[in-house]
Amino acid sequence: MKLRNLLAFALAVAPIPALAAGLTPVKPLAGYTCMMLNETAAQSMDFQHPVSFKLRPFDNEPDIAPVGNQVAVKIGARVMNGYVETFDFAFRPRWVAQKYLEPYHAKADPSATCTPAVMSNGHLGFKYGH
Repeated sequence: MKLRNLLAFALAVAPIPALAAGLTPVKPLAGYTCMMLNETAAQSMDFQHPVSFKLRPFDNEPDIAPVGNQVAVKIGARVMNGYVETFDFAFRPRWVAQKYLEPYHAKADPSATCTPAVMSNGHLGFKYGH
């Protein structure tokens, strides 16, 4: 039962809007870049303490929701108290710890690219290419 719950949780928080049936990128988000999570294998398997969005840039703020594998960050984004200003998939303002972010790259495919985009459902998504 626990394994099934963990799998359900992992699928629920996985940022795959670009792969969902019928969703397509409508337009790129000008002035934004893809960042990705930079966490150890142990951190990525810690389902009790995932890297999470915060409403305000302070360590003592409650976690709002887990961060997906990619995050759209404004080029030259504001950094405060070690947190980077960003937004979630519904374009609500959020903050994420800067120490967990790094520029997007794919070790298996160095030519892979990621572009934050508005999807056909009006939410944030990502367009992947080469």
